[in-house]
Amino acid sequence: MDFALDADQSAVLDAVDVIIERYGGAARARELGGDEPSYDHELHGRLRDAGFLDVSVDTPCRTDAALVVERVARGLGVVAAGYAALVAPSLGLRVDGPIAVAVDGAVGPVRFAAEAEAVVLVGERQVRLLRPSPASVRTSSSRLGWPIGEIVTDVNVAGDAVVLDGVSPDEVRAWWRVAVAAEAVGSMRSALDMAVAHVSGREQFGQRIGSFQAVQHGLAKCAVAVDGARWLAYEAAWSGDPVNAATAVSAALRAARAVRRDTHQYCGAIGFTTEYDLHLATMRLLALAVEAESIGCPEIAAATGRWSLC
Repeated sequence: MDFALDADQSAVLDAVDVIIERYGGAARARELGGDEPSYDHELHGRLRDAGFLDVSVDTPCRTDAALVVERVARGLGVVAAGYAALVAPSLGLRVDGPIAVAVDGAVGPVRFAAEAEAVVLVGERQVRLLRPSPASVRTSSSRLGWPIGEIVTDVNVAGDAVVLDGVSPDEVRAWWRVAVAAEAVGSMRSALDMAVAHVSGREQFGQRIGSFQAVQHGLAKCAVAVDGARWLAYEAAWSGDPVNAATAVSAALRAARAVRRDTHQYCGAIGFTTEYDLHLATMRLLALAVEAESIGCPEIAAATGRWSLC
């Protein structure tokens, strides 16, 4: 496969960049609440109306959707672009508003659940759809960079959710992992952008921090890890293969650990304050790591899948 962007893909990303520049970014995230924001319905509407949230609906290959999701995450968009563009096409239904995805029967925080129009519950043998109500979903306080909700377990078990006939949980789970991987890559690239900008302008002992070899090497290692995760996410989006999806999210989580640690370290004291925008990207990486593990250990899924192919 060829990972070079064609003219159409470049044009799509240019258009997404224009929308993010006008309606997204760190300033918009802070306006919505910073690391505990409300959902950005305006940005969601702009992306939806421009066709970017269903860019891969009619194609088995969802590389274009992964490109959009990564770019929205890089712009710190507070929208469920990953679920809408990468997961929803496997559900056989159209949802215009925010979507949340959770493991059926699991207890804990769920991204976007409190403001979602629909919550997709992925089980071992079936996929169910829950239309949230105050009785079934409650808002949770968090500082993870996205609005968080919690599904009330007893209501969930009681049967408020309907089964989506003909929808494969394995397929939905695979695309869920691709979505998490693409969002993680975008968030990491946002964090790296900020760290590089900081070390390029900050001086110490009369020299810019970015001129120090140790800093250059550390950020270069992060960049290589992020690029590796990015290519694996694209491959998974291109193939739709569950093993590739598990491999992609595994690589993204490994890279995220290094990016979280090193970007804050190289940004010095200000990197650990809320006045600096870095935490708006890195707190999301924590949320994505927890979510990826909730789907099932990606390393085990990748290893098991690769082993079965031998």
